[in-house]
Amino acid sequence: MQIISNGMLVGAEHRVVTNSSIARTTSAYFIYPSNESLIEPAKELINACNQPQYRSILFGDFRGNFFYKGAMVEAELQ
Repeated sequence: MQIISNGMLVGAEHRVVTNSSIARTTSAYFIYPSNESLIEPAKELINACNQPQYRSILFGDFRGNFFYKGAMVEAELQ
């Protein structure tokens, strides 16, 4: 979602911290495209003032890089 939203939605590392005084809401979504799916910033979010922050990549390549490099894969996509 971070790539598709061109950085407007930022993925966070999942950490659970209990806090008895503040309620916590979690929203989960599951998206698993085919390995041949091209992942890139949505064209509707790209214009002269808002250039792409990420390059296009096949989901299979992204997934392989992510399993190998973890969160460090983001730098390669910019």
